[in-house]
Amino acid sequence: MRLDERPLVGDARARAVHGRSSGGDLLVVGGAPASDLLESLEPFGLARHSAPVDAHTVSSDLLAAADVAAAASDVPLVVVSHDVRISPVALLDLLDGPRDVTSTAVVDGPVTDLRGDASDVAPGGFAPVRVDPVSRRVTSVGTVRHVVSGPTTYAAGILRVAASDRIRVAEVLRAAATSESAGEPGIQVFDLAVLAVVRDAVVPVAATPLAHVTVERGHEQRPGVVGSAWQQRLRAASRGNDGVFSTHAIRPLSRRLTAYGLGRGWTPNVVTFVSLLLGLAACALAAVDTRWTWVLAAVLLQASLVVDCVDGELARFTRRYSPLGGWLDAVSDRIKEFTLVAAVAWVAARRGDDLWWLAIVVLALLAVRHAEDFAYATRHRALSARPVVPRALDVPGDGGAQGARTDVPAAPTGRARLVRDVKQVLHLPIAERYLVMSVGLLLYSPALLLWALGVASAIAFAWTQVGRLGKALTGRDHFRADQPDPTLPHLVDLAIVPRPTGRGRLAWQLPGLLVAVEAAALLLAAGGDPVARAAAYAWLAAVCWHVYDNVYRLRETGRGTPHALVRATLGVEGRVVVLAIIGGFTDRPAVPLLVGAVLLIVAYAAESARAWRAVIGSAPSGGATDAAADGSTRQDGSS
Repeated sequence: MRLDERPLVGDARARAVHGRSSGGDLLVVGGAPASDLLESLEPFGLARHSAPVDAHTVSSDLLAAADVAAAASDVPLVVVSHDVRISPVALLDLLDGPRDVTSTAVVDGPVTDLRGDASDVAPGGFAPVRVDPVSRRVTSVGTVRHVVSGPTTYAAGILRVAASDRIRVAEVLRAAATSESAGEPGIQVFDLAVLAVVRDAVVPVAATPLAHVTVERGHEQRPGVVGSAWQQRLRAASRGNDGVFSTHAIRPLSRRLTAYGLGRGWTPNVVTFVSLLLGLAACALAAVDTRWTWVLAAVLLQASLVVDCVDGELARFTRRYSPLGGWLDAVSDRIKEFTLVAAVAWVAARRGDDLWWLAIVVLALLAVRHAEDFAYATRHRALSARPVVPRALDVPGDGGAQGARTDVPAAPTGRARLVRDVKQVLHLPIAERYLVMSVGLLLYSPALLLWALGVASAIAFAWTQVGRLGKALTGRDHFRADQPDPTLPHLVDLAIVPRPTGRGRLAWQLPGLLVAVEAAALLLAAGGDPVARAAAYAWLAAVCWHVYDNVYRLRETGRGTPHALVRATLGVEGRVVVLAIIGGFTDRPAVPLLVGAVLLIVAYAAESARAWRAVIGSAPSGGATDAAADGSTRQDGSS
């Protein structure tokens, strides 16, 4: 179970323990640990403390953990159940990640009983837990005494307490040691400790998923994918929730390329740049307008998508994340899409078919959808961030709905899996969009490509709108006016009109609506002039690029566009007035539309460069410097 478990993946630098959050104190609870458990924890530089082996009661172990937690507050504390068996490779994200947060390792099913006799109900094994899907915070833990309603996953048996949380956790564990639950026959020390911290509700416990790796706890095992621990880690570095086509066609290719790059020192940001070059090469070939260049463009576009997945896999495997990397990854995808749509519309115009209006509609649909996605996601994060109400440890229930499910659901199979896959396709993630564009290129038809992309985007938009509006209008969205989204005012490009406070039930619709209004104003201003429509597309592309730039800056750094830039670019309301003047008082709108597009591009690019230089300059030395690709779900992106 050492870090040199073969077959290896990557070079020594890719497999290294960085030490950014490793180190600290270690306490094994519940019994004497197996030697292979201590061997698994050895690479992380933990100072081991001993529980009272002569007793090993629940109370004595909790008191020992409380004493160790209270003894220091400048290093993390790692509490491990004695019956865990795991490779140290699987623990890199939890014990050597870039962030110092209190977190517990969790694993998805299916879980198998190693005894082969399910009739034996002796305590031990994985405990069911409920994890909030938005905040990724553990909200409930099950034990032999405590019921967890709607569990989503299992606790693997390892808790990492951040240095700043140790004192409070010590108080919680000391109180748990004297509770009635500590005397419950068969209760597991580790599970009760995590439950006590979760119910105290002062220290948030994040969930760190251990995907695709083999983990054993007591008499149960969660088997991983076939291969060594490093091969399992490579599989876990590949996102599995980004669409059907990506999962079954793109990711198997990208993992092979990632394994190659890990052995040769590839860095995520360089890979992102290569993906961008491949995508732009595809756009240039499409602009040439021959059947064979369009076929080659389709191939390069898919190659760009494969490479685009590699940067995130490299970052997750090596734990090298950065805000700049996340921004580069997302914005480069938009540049490729915008440029290809423009190239196809340009070819159509050369063939005598003006499709610039359709290109504007497609671009607006893509931007509206993703602006709405992000606004809706941040609204849900705001709602999930509301204070958790503390709950007494000795109360068996967790306050869930009466008759709620108490078993971790099995992975979908058969019809359920088909329904899930159809829903993913309807959402039109990036791999499916690139597939639509590639098929259009292979068919050598600009009109077919743009219409297919537009119709697919419209269906995806309608799909999300129906579901979200249905929940909002029926009150099933858990909206509370006293819990507004603080991000929303930064998502709207308003210079004079007051920005929304987020207290309206449908306020998350406004960012996308403003994009749609400006797109409509551009179409009206351009009129029937094909050249003016091309200039209007450039204007809208600048605005949409700024929307994505702002969204991902908020996502990665928490800071959006300065209001000074919004005022300098007139805001949506000011630009719509300008467009009304252009459409109503000029016979040749192409020139002012093109001038406006150039001015917007210069302003947005200059401010973005300034902002990201400031972010890079303020990054701590030795920190993460390469492309970001955390495990969170992106609304739009392939990494």
